[in-house]
Amino acid sequence: MTLERTLLACGLALLLLTGCLPRSISSSPPATGEVEYNPDRQLAYSHYARGSYHEYHQEFDDALREYRKVLELDPEAFEAALKIGSLLISSDRTEESVEWLARAREIRPDSFRAVFLLATAHYKAGREDEALAGYREANRISPEERSPYLLSAAIYTRREDYPAALNSYRQVVEIAPDQADAWFRMGLIYTKLEDLPSAVAAFEKALALVPASLEARLALALAYDLSGENLKAIEEYERALVFAPGNTNIHRRLGTLYHAAGQSEKAVEALNRLLELEPDSPNIFFLLGTVQLKAKNYPAAIAAYREVLDRGEISDLLLFQLGAAYERNRDFDEAVRYFEKAIELNPRNAAAYNYLGYMYAEKGVRLDEALELIKRALEFEPDNGAYLDSLGWAYYQQGRYDRAAENLERAADLIPEDPTIRDHLGDAYDRLGKTSRARAQWEKALELGPDDPEKIRSKLEGRGLPGFDPDSDPDSDSD
Repeated sequence: MTLERTLLACGLALLLLTGCLPRSISSSPPATGEVEYNPDRQLAYSHYARGSYHEYHQEFDDALREYRKVLELDPEAFEAALKIGSLLISSDRTEESVEWLARAREIRPDSFRAVFLLATAHYKAGREDEALAGYREANRISPEERSPYLLSAAIYTRREDYPAALNSYRQVVEIAPDQADAWFRMGLIYTKLEDLPSAVAAFEKALALVPASLEARLALALAYDLSGENLKAIEEYERALVFAPGNTNIHRRLGTLYHAAGQSEKAVEALNRLLELEPDSPNIFFLLGTVQLKAKNYPAAIAAYREVLDRGEISDLLLFQLGAAYERNRDFDEAVRYFEKAIELNPRNAAAYNYLGYMYAEKGVRLDEALELIKRALEFEPDNGAYLDSLGWAYYQQGRYDRAAENLERAADLIPEDPTIRDHLGDAYDRLGKTSRARAQWEKALELGPDDPEKIRSKLEGRGLPGFDPDSDPDSDSD
């Protein structure tokens, strides 16, 4: 049941909890002293009682017939008009309900129930402006009633008038701070508006009131997720999993977040649990392969990616990832095969051109082809620092050190914090006799945390002592 239908049902139920047999079904004031016997009014009262009986037994057509007889005998019978209008709303006879509720309001213009139900009839008829005006009037009459604010908020939300919706929900929680659903709805709107700190605060309020709410828990996890607060998002998704252990979306998101947080073992565990729920999902195997690749478990990464292929799924991204896994597993030929397949499937895959070209350059083979491959990648992404590093390294391997330094300098400008680029640039400077510059680049590479720091230290130790002053370098003039 939607929020609107729930609110309508609850609102109608509350409004109809007047006594089945009111002291007076008319708007006339109660008589004092000796009362003249009025047979029409007594008969009207009898019909009202019958109508209440039929309504209680859900015999709505019979109830409507009896309430109409009441009004035939007593045209000022407010309760009967209200009952007819509310029953017609419940029966989706909206236009008829408007007529009867307007009549009830004419009898008692300041009745909250009449104003609210008439606004609700307009709402169900799709006349939202009239409904909003009615709800505002209902809250003027009875400021402490929540239903008009809640239904107004639902209208504003559907219209994407989020500030107005938030204002209505704020009115609700001001009246009733324990209204968990209002806090939850506010959190959803704040999320939509990308006001994530406010969304988090609202969802936390909702969860403080209803700790077992899976919806609110997941919404809070998502708000942290969107904020980039991975560890807090993980914590909330883990809590949500207690209430929904079979929820595949939670397992999938946890696997991704563990992966992003560098918690490879937990990521693999989460994805393996997900595979128990969805054993034939190629997407899960692909994600598992990516996690294993980052964890440097290359045989497991290859196995997971091949599971994707075995299920008939193929893409240049999958082939690229397989190529990368084979290369890191030191299977050069298989890596070449899959990079070539990726390029064949998508001739615009710049990353595949670059990776294959860099592999040749690093190995010192097919260098002319390496240059052509890397230049092809740069046609698609001319300012890609990693590709410029590959180009510079290919030139270096050919002994064209000027061209190497030129491209490696551009790469270092684009990605100044990459230790590999700094190491390569240091090598190029060294070959050009620019020793002080070479040393500076190698030292910077060490600061940035290279994969093989001992290799760089050996270069530095072979060309000077720690604390070497570049300005005193006899080769500095060649810079």
